[in-house]
Amino acid sequence: MTDMPMLWDKCLEDLRYSVKDNVFTMWLRPLSAHQEGQTLVVRAPNDYFVSYIQKNHLQNIEQLVAKHSQGSIEAVVVRVDNAHHNESTVDEKETSNIKVLQTVSSITIPSPIEPNSSVHPQDVRVNNSYTYSTMLDAAADTKSLSYLNPEFTFETFVTGKSNNLAYKACYELSKRQSKNRHNPLFIYGPSGLGKTHLMHSVADRYLKNNKKFYYFTSENFINQLVYALRNNKIEDFKKKIKKVDLLIVDDIHVLAGKTKSSNEFLTLFADFTSGDKQLILASDRHPSQMTEFDERFRSRFSWGLTVAVEPPEIDTRVQILQRKAASVGMNLPKECALFIAQNVVSNVRRLEGALNQVFANANLTGAPITLEMVQYALKDIVAMRVQAVNMDNIRKVVAEYYDVSIKDIMGRKRTRMIARPRQIAMALARELTNNSFPEIGQSFGGRDHTTVMHACDKVAELRALDPAFDKDYKSLAMMLQAG
Repeated sequence: MTDMPMLWDKCLEDLRYSVKDNVFTMWLRPLSAHQEGQTLVVRAPNDYFVSYIQKNHLQNIEQLVAKHSQGSIEAVVVRVDNAHHNESTVDEKETSNIKVLQTVSSITIPSPIEPNSSVHPQDVRVNNSYTYSTMLDAAADTKSLSYLNPEFTFETFVTGKSNNLAYKACYELSKRQSKNRHNPLFIYGPSGLGKTHLMHSVADRYLKNNKKFYYFTSENFINQLVYALRNNKIEDFKKKIKKVDLLIVDDIHVLAGKTKSSNEFLTLFADFTSGDKQLILASDRHPSQMTEFDERFRSRFSWGLTVAVEPPEIDTRVQILQRKAASVGMNLPKECALFIAQNVVSNVRRLEGALNQVFANANLTGAPITLEMVQYALKDIVAMRVQAVNMDNIRKVVAEYYDVSIKDIMGRKRTRMIARPRQIAMALARELTNNSFPEIGQSFGGRDHTTVMHACDKVAELRALDPAFDKDYKSLAMMLQAG
């Protein structure tokens, strides 16, 4: 029989890095599994969980089970975990409108999160994962609409040039709280870089300082609004939210195009940007780039302080890896951390995924973590990166970024709007490939090696003088190395 705990752990580990953090925490981490003959039975807390997993994740789970069981598991089914199901009840009519549900038995949790309650947040456990819970309705105090990851605190956040301003803004806000002047605080950047970590850290400090908060993903926020509107409870919904000190809405860009939800959010926006309340919003891009919203929203999003979280530079990536290794009691030599950091650059989630792959390899083989072992464990990741960074792809990515044609980059036109992208592409080729100056010159229409050398020098000069230019260059490098 297959070693089921190990197989399911491998599947969960892969799933963790293929979905957003909030999706994994709310929907996938509570699942467990056992084997019946040649079938893997995935156990879920309730029928709504079963329906959600079957619709959104079953195909991916089946593929991972086939991979990790090497074909010994022939089928996957999702069922309600009867032991868990008997401990709690769920109003099926209500769950048809509310997507985020986790049940907690024998515990009464105040609504919203109350710091002075008799229940400490770490005493609340759901399927071995800690959960903070808030309620829309006092009678529905088993329905979790909000959660915090207890590992997401300021103490566990690794700072660097890429995220230092965002960290300082959140840290100062958490200390000053009602005295802050940056409202709303708008954090933006690609997925997997630590925005959620920072927001959870602020909420954690609010809780410890006897303050109340609500944390919503935008999808969850929309679901609650829809439920309230359909059941004529919108005023009750807003009244309950207005009672707290801090409102956090993650992935706010998802509200675009949802007219009713957006308008209701504007009324809450006004309440949380005045007086002693605080609003924190997060998105994958700067407010000015959120063109799906009209000017009312874009201007309001920019009222307070807007801070970016960018892909971490190599020193920060090494620190993240070493701190993560230390937290689980693993020894990660510096040269091994450096190798991983050099080959995984796009975001923290992938970085941790690569590290977990190394740990799994070490645990399975019993071998110490050495540079040779790390290179073997990550050979597929390295191969994908090498495949992504080639001359053709560099030209394609740069051309698309600057809205010019590959033909122009390869051609002889010397206007600035074409010459500059060409120089950037050459500099990227020099940095990200093993090609020599003459080889790069030949691949750019047969140019002389001195032309490539001049392009690299010019790009280095512009990066030192112009922060915006440097940011564009780094963004392109990250895009190429992300695979």
